[in-house]
Amino acid sequence: MSDAYEAELVVDRRDTAADGVLALTLRHPLGEQLPRWEPGAHIDVVLGPGLERQYSLCGDPADRTAWRIAVLREPVGRGGSAHVHEQLGQGDKVRVRGPRNHFALRPAPRYRFIAGGIGITPILPMLAAAEAEGAEWTLLYGGRTRESMAFTEELSRYGDRVTVA
Repeated sequence: MSDAYEAELVVDRRDTAADGVLALTLRHPLGEQLPRWEPGAHIDVVLGPGLERQYSLCGDPADRTAWRIAVLREPVGRGGSAHVHEQLGQGDKVRVRGPRNHFALRPAPRYRFIAGGIGITPILPMLAAAEAEGAEWTLLYGGRTRESMAFTEELSRYGDRVTVA
């Protein structure tokens, strides 16, 4: 993974992933391919002077046309999530750097994934990778309420391997 890539990407989609969680799909404005990434990777999103945040990539690593991130609205945060939720709209441009991976999925015959709240984002592509490799795996995903837990509908395709608490 190289963190030398830096570009202005366009917000192609804004989707509500759960109560207080916004999923953004980012694309290159000229349709150029984005750098390769592996499950566990994140990007830096530059929202303004002194306002830079890291978000896990939670889309499909094979899709080089788009990057998906999810942002939890933090009411008492330092302003990054509020900026994303309140000011970044479809069609807006945002500067990004990366991807980098400090949370790489290591090859194994079986996995026990555990995620809480927005921590599901780096796990989503890991589940798909484990599935594609034919590994045995389960996920325990916890949150305050089902409505506040992002991507539960997407996770439902995995059936009883996913436990939501």
